[in-house]
Amino acid sequence: MVAKRSIAVAALAAAGVVAVRRARAHSGLRPGPAEWFAVTVACDPAELSAANRPDALAELAEHHEVRITPAPGGRGTELAVRSADGSVRERVRAIKQLLETGEVLRVEGQPEGHRTVLGRAALPVTRQLMRRGVR
Repeated sequence: MVAKRSIAVAALAAAGVVAVRRARAHSGLRPGPAEWFAVTVACDPAELSAANRPDALAELAEHHEVRITPAPGGRGTELAVRSADGSVRERVRAIKQLLETGEVLRVEGQPEGHRTVLGRAALPVTRQLMRRGVR
């Protein structure tokens, strides 16, 4: 009886360890240590070569490992960066925006304050109209 109980406890502990590892592996969107973060950029790989590299990409390449390869299916260039601390995600996205649009887009805080009583009452109707589309 004690042997069955100890086997059951060991099985539960092993299942718990597996569950925790899976949760950690899938918990965040940010890459972990020494993982690659990649984006597809709509440009030719030759535009990102060492001589033609934009300043922001050159600066990133000085501190992190950068891999530039043609994207599958001829869809541009795959820009992948590996960082020891996983902090390059926003910088890579900014470089992608810079290469594709010529500027880095930023979203500032919304100037909207608290809703009035009338605004709160109209909110469900507004949501319903947005789902159906205003005709």
